[in-house]
Amino acid sequence: MLTKATWPLFTLSKKRSKINTNPDYQRPSVWTKAQKQMLIDSILRDFDIPKIYLHKTSDDTFDVIDGQQRIRTIWSFYDDEFALPKDAEPVNGIVVANKKYSELHMDIATIIDSYNLDFVILDNEDEDEIREMFLRLQNGTSLKAQEKRNAMPGQMRDFIKKVSAHEFFQKVSFNNSRFTYDLIAAQVTLFCIKKKICNIKDKDLNAMYEDNRDFNDNSAEAKTVFKILDYMNTMFPSKCPELKRYNVISLFALIMDMMPNYDIRDREKDIADWFIQFETDRILEEEKVPEEQDPILVLYHEKVSHSTDTVDSLKFRHDLLKESLLTKVHNLPLKDSKRNFDESQRQVIYRKDRGICQICGKACEWNDWEADHIVPWSKGGKTEIENGQVLCPTCNSKKSDNV
Repeated sequence: MLTKATWPLFTLSKKRSKINTNPDYQRPSVWTKAQKQMLIDSILRDFDIPKIYLHKTSDDTFDVIDGQQRIRTIWSFYDDEFALPKDAEPVNGIVVANKKYSELHMDIATIIDSYNLDFVILDNEDEDEIREMFLRLQNGTSLKAQEKRNAMPGQMRDFIKKVSAHEFFQKVSFNNSRFTYDLIAAQVTLFCIKKKICNIKDKDLNAMYEDNRDFNDNSAEAKTVFKILDYMNTMFPSKCPELKRYNVISLFALIMDMMPNYDIRDREKDIADWFIQFETDRILEEEKVPEEQDPILVLYHEKVSHSTDTVDSLKFRHDLLKESLLTKVHNLPLKDSKRNFDESQRQVIYRKDRGICQICGKACEWNDWEADHIVPWSKGGKTEIENGQVLCPTCNSKKSDNV
C-alpha cells in the first residue's frame, strides 16, 4: 500500500528517532559540504525538493528508501554541523551567508521550519520489493556498482555482508567507504565459486549475484571463503599498513592456492613476515632511478595500478607472489596430490590391520570402515599404504585432521 504525506522540516527533525536512514541496502553518506549547502539554500529560496520515499516498518517508524542524503543534511543543519555558503545571497533582505541554523534570524529559521517536504510512504511491502524500488529510484544517479549490488535481493547479497564483517577487515589499511569491504568480499567469493583466479570486474560480480540468489552459506565454497579469511586474520594480529585493497585480493588468491597444495599449517607468522618484506622491498625498488629498477617489479607495479580486476593482471601478480613466497619461506612441503586411497590400497590396509580400528579396537566390517591417513593429508601425510590405517567411522570423525 502506498500513501502520500507532507511534513514541515521542523516535524521531520522531531521524528529523527523514528526514521532509520541506514537500512542495510542504503549507501553511506556521500554528500559534500557544498551539496549540503546547496540543499539548504534551495529550501530558503522555496525551490522544489524531490519527494522522499519511506518504508513504514511499524506504527510510527520508517526506513528511508530514497532521500537519505537530503534527510541527513537537514538534520545536520539543525545540529549546526555546517553553515550556509559564504557567498549566499540575502533572503528577504536578511543576511544568511556563513550562518549556521542557530545563528539565523528568527524569520529565516521559520522559513526552514515551515518548509513542506513531500513523502511517499510504502506499507506492507516485502523486502525484495523494497530493494527493487530502491534500485529503480537510484537509476541514473551516481551510485557505485557495489552500492547497487548491496541493494540486490537474494542470499548472495546476505552472504557478502557476513563476509565483509569478518574480523580480518579490521586489520587492513583502508576503510569501508562506499562498501569497499563488500566489494572485496564479493571478489574473493567469486574466486572460491569458480575455484580459480578469474575476472572480478563489476559485470562478473553482477552475474554472480544474479546466478546465486539462492546461495547456501553452508556450502563448501562459503566455508572456503571463511577458512581463508580466518587464516589471514591469524597472519596479522593487528592492523597492518601494508594491507592495501589490491594486495588483499592477491593475498587471498595466494592462500587459496597454497592451502590445498602445501602444508602451511602454523606458518601464518612466516608468511605474514614474507608479505611485509615483499611490500617493503617493492616500495624501495620504486624509489630507485628507472634504469636501476627491477623490470619485473616495475611490471608488477603497473599491474596493481591499471586493470587490477582482470584475470591477466591477477594471474601475473599471483605467479610473482607465489614464486617469491616459495623462494623466501622455506620448508613449505608440497602435499601429496592424491588425497584418497584407491581400492587396492584400501584392501591392503584393511588386511594389514586385520579389520580392527586402530583407536578403539572395534572389529570393522568391510563396508563399514574408513581408510585414515596416520599423518593427515592436510599436514603433508602421503597417500601410501604405510601411512594408512583402519578406523571405525566414529573414531575417524573424532580424529579429524589430528595425528
